[in-house]
Amino acid sequence: MTERPRRIAAIDLGSNSFHMALAEVDQHGSKTYHREKRKVRLAAGLNRAQQLDHASIERALQALAVFGQILEDFEPDEVRAVGTYTFRTASNIDLLTQAAYQHLPYQIEVLSGTEEARLIYQGISHDQHLEDLTLVIDIGGGSTELVIGRGHHPVLLHSCNMGCVSLTERFFPGGVITEAGFDQAILFSEQQLEAIRVRYINLGWQGCIGSSGTIKALAACAEAMGLSNGELNSDILKTIKSELIKAGTAQDITLPGINEDRTPVICGGLAVLIAAFDLLHIDQLLFSSAALREGLLCESRERMQQQDIRQNSVKQLSRRFSCDTLQADRVENTALEIFNAVSESWHFDSEDYRKLLSWACQLHEVGFQIHHIGSHKHAAYIVQQSALAGFTAEQQSTLAFILLNQRKSLKIDQLPRLVCLQQQSVFRLILILRLSIRLNQFRQSETHHSFQVSADAKGLNLVFQPLWLKRQQLFSADLLAESEQFAPLGINLTYRFLPPGT
Repeated sequence: MTERPRRIAAIDLGSNSFHMALAEVDQHGSKTYHREKRKVRLAAGLNRAQQLDHASIERALQALAVFGQILEDFEPDEVRAVGTYTFRTASNIDLLTQAAYQHLPYQIEVLSGTEEARLIYQGISHDQHLEDLTLVIDIGGGSTELVIGRGHHPVLLHSCNMGCVSLTERFFPGGVITEAGFDQAILFSEQQLEAIRVRYINLGWQGCIGSSGTIKALAACAEAMGLSNGELNSDILKTIKSELIKAGTAQDITLPGINEDRTPVICGGLAVLIAAFDLLHIDQLLFSSAALREGLLCESRERMQQQDIRQNSVKQLSRRFSCDTLQADRVENTALEIFNAVSESWHFDSEDYRKLLSWACQLHEVGFQIHHIGSHKHAAYIVQQSALAGFTAEQQSTLAFILLNQRKSLKIDQLPRLVCLQQQSVFRLILILRLSIRLNQFRQSETHHSFQVSADAKGLNLVFQPLWLKRQQLFSADLLAESEQFAPLGINLTYRFLPPGT
């Protein structure tokens, strides 16, 4: 009997627009049934202190309420909702995410810039055959992503903090369009791109593809004006720029192909693209309708097939820093044995907790290559600063925090902002990791199944088999130190050693 396709909703909460794609996914691919788009212009609500104003939050909640109503009828098996530039930038984003749950009762993952770029590339590479090295440019509301890749594999990833909304607000205030405003916006964009120019030009590419609203509108405009069949080049972009300057204000733009939803922000997006063409010496760009949400659908299908790219990222990092994989496996076996025993009592209701623990075990010695004394600090730094494909910003920061606290005193003051994960659950993962490392500190093989674990809301209890008696004095001191560390966090640790013959 053929298993029915899984219903997936992919939601891209961008800085200009919110998008949702509803699809059915199986091992052969995905079939999209419905797309929904709402103009929100979230980035326009950011002030100089990087705080969202009330009006932009309300616009976002109204859009999410519509999405939530549609999802009730669609009844998806899985929902992936991701936030991009404004979600990772706004200092008061919690006001939105907490209120959003009333309308969209699903976790919102906040993507890093490089992770956003990777998912965009995945969406395009599964939509088009990229046999040669290809440059992909995606201009969003608050950020611009640039990727060079071949096939389904990105080689260079970069995200710039500039987009069609943010540049329009800054250089075309009140919708007034001037040549001076364009010059300033293009110069600013070139300054942001300067840091990657040499690396990207040295690698090179054979084709260039653009995605998302700005490039879609410009390609449609070029075709409607009879300038091309939809492809863009430097001359076409400068022609459109001249026409926009003639219009004088955003309200008076009447260029064909640019609808009224896009006219308020088209100047900022065009300035970014002109800068990219000039600085990177781009000859021609073609438009692709695939983007971030298609990347989300591709990744959902891969995870359904047990091909989680995050596991590959962890393996690559482990190999790069020559981790002892046998010891990592010992620690992981112990940790998962404890996790399985306590998961129900401790309400580990998300599979991400098990995965975070597993990844922490595999990477707990990643800092040893730098210096063993401060290895926990080095491990946290390496994980936090690495480009870990598949990880959201919260997952990566939490993994780094767990590794930072794998030994010595707890550094609770460095806990990252948590949205999808629970603080107490993260503390409990840290305890499990610390115990597992201690129980395997002599790199012995008899640890597995040599103790029993139980847990309740108040804490964890360990009962050790007689084979531990020869180490009872040492482990009693270790476990007492752990219990003193975690008691202030509301986690009690108790233990006892069974006598011989038990």
